[in-house]
Amino acid sequence: MSDNLVNLNVNPCKMCMPMGAVTALYGIRGCMSILHGSQGCATYMRRHLATHFNEPIDIASSALTEQGTVFGGEANLLKGLSNLIELYHPEVIGVCTTCLAETIGEDTRAIINKFYEQNPGLAVKIIDVSSPGYGGTQNEGFFAAVRAVIEQVEPVELGQGHKGDGSFCVLEDAENSKIIENTKRTVPLVSSVSPDKGWINIITPMISPADTRWLKGFLRELGLDFILMPDLSDNLDGVTVKTYQRLKIGGTPLSEVARMAGAQLTVEFSEYTKPGESPAVFLNQAHGVPYVQLPLPMGIRGMDAFIEALQEQGGLVSDELLRARGRYLDAMVDGHKYCARARAAVFGEPDFVTATVRLCCENGIVPVIAATGSVCADLKPSIEAEIAACADISFAEKAEIRDDCDFDTIEKYCQELGANLMIGSSEGRRIARRLGIPLIRCAFPIHDHVGGQRVRTLGFDGSLNILDQVANAMLDKTSASFRTELYQKFYKDEVGAAS
Repeated sequence: MSDNLVNLNVNPCKMCMPMGAVTALYGIRGCMSILHGSQGCATYMRRHLATHFNEPIDIASSALTEQGTVFGGEANLLKGLSNLIELYHPEVIGVCTTCLAETIGEDTRAIINKFYEQNPGLAVKIIDVSSPGYGGTQNEGFFAAVRAVIEQVEPVELGQGHKGDGSFCVLEDAENSKIIENTKRTVPLVSSVSPDKGWINIITPMISPADTRWLKGFLRELGLDFILMPDLSDNLDGVTVKTYQRLKIGGTPLSEVARMAGAQLTVEFSEYTKPGESPAVFLNQAHGVPYVQLPLPMGIRGMDAFIEALQEQGGLVSDELLRARGRYLDAMVDGHKYCARARAAVFGEPDFVTATVRLCCENGIVPVIAATGSVCADLKPSIEAEIAACADISFAEKAEIRDDCDFDTIEKYCQELGANLMIGSSEGRRIARRLGIPLIRCAFPIHDHVGGQRVRTLGFDGSLNILDQVANAMLDKTSASFRTELYQKFYKDEVGAAS
C-alpha cells in the first residue's frame, strides 16, 4: 500500500457553501438567486430546499458547460441575468459562485459591472457572493451571503431611502457609487424600525421559519425595534394562494439593510464565525456599530444571555416571559429522571451543536458524541469541560468531540460509546435505523418527515420541544424493552447457568 494516503470522507456531515448562500438570500425581499456554475448545482439546491421547507423553490443557473469552463462563463452569466430579470422582475439578484466558477477564476464582480454598463438605469440591485462549494459548509455560505448583502448595499441615514409610499432607493456599491432607480414594491413596506427610536440588528444563522417568527414576536414583546437579517419567516413557509407568485415578497427589504449601519447594537447568533466572515464585525469596523456574538437562545443559559443583552438595550421583561421561564424549569424537573438515561449523539453546524450540547448538559443528557462537518478548531475547547462534568455525574466513561467529521465516524462512535439517541438532521436516519436508536430531527435538512419549516428549537418553548422529545424517546425505549431485559437478566440467564 502506498504511504501517500489521504483521509476519506464517507457521507459528509455537511452541505456546501452555495446551499447556505441561496437559503440566506431567500430572506431578502424581492430577491432571486442565480448560481454561476453548472445546472446540476441549482438542481441539487432546489431539491434539498424544496423537500425540507415544502415550498416551491426557484434558483436560476448560468448553466456553464465544457465550453464555458474553458473559455469563461461571462456570456452565460450575462444572458442568465437578462433572462432572470425578464421572467421574475426581481428587486435584488444574488449571484452565488460555485466550485466551477471559482476554480476557473471567474471575475464575477467585473461581469456584473459589465451588465450594468449594458443596461443603464437598471432598477435591480445585484449582489456578488463568493461561495465555492469547497470553501466551507452551508453555515459559512449563509454568513457569506448575509455579509455580502450588507457590504454591497450603501448605507443611508434615517429618513433617506424609505419614501413612505412603498418605494425605496439604495445605492449600487462603493466602487460604482451609481444610483439604482426607484423600484415600486408590490406590497406596502412594513418596517420594524421606528424613526423616533433606536434599533438593534439581529443576525441569525440558518434557523427555521417558525423559529424566525418566534424571534420577531419575542423582540416585539420586549418592546424593541429591530432589523432582522435575514428574515425567512414567510418566503420559506408561505400561505396557500390561488395564483403562484414567482417572486417572494416577504423577507428583509433593502431599505432596512441600508439602515443597519445606524443601529445601536448588532446581536449575531454565532460563536464561531471568523471576523473576516462576520456581518457583525463588518458593521463594527465599517460603521462603528457595537456588537455581541451570542449562542443560539436554547436552554436556560442561552435564553438568559439573550434576555440580558436585550435588557441592556431597553428591553422590558414581562410577567409572561418570567412565567414561560418558570414553566421550562418545571419541565426540566419533570423530565430529568427520563432524560438522565439518554446518551446522545449531537451533530450539525457548530453553533447548533454547541447550543444543543449545553441544553443536554443542563438536563442530565450526556452528549457522548458532539460532531460537526465544519472545520472548527474552537468547538472542542468550548464544550469539552462541560461534557466531561456531565459525563462524570452520570458515570459515562468517555465522550468524543469531533470537527471535520463524517457520518461513518459518527456511526463508529455511536457503537463504541453506547449512544441511544441522535439529535440533528434527517441525514442521520440511516445510522439510527441500523443501530435501532431514535433520531430527533431538528436541523436542516429534514427529507424523510414533513414539517421541517415548522421545527422549533429556540426560546423556552423550542427548548422544551427538544426536551420533551428526548424524555419521550427514553420512555418509549424503556417500555419497548424492559420486559425482555428483565427476562434475560432474571430468568433466561439463570436457567442457562443452572443447566
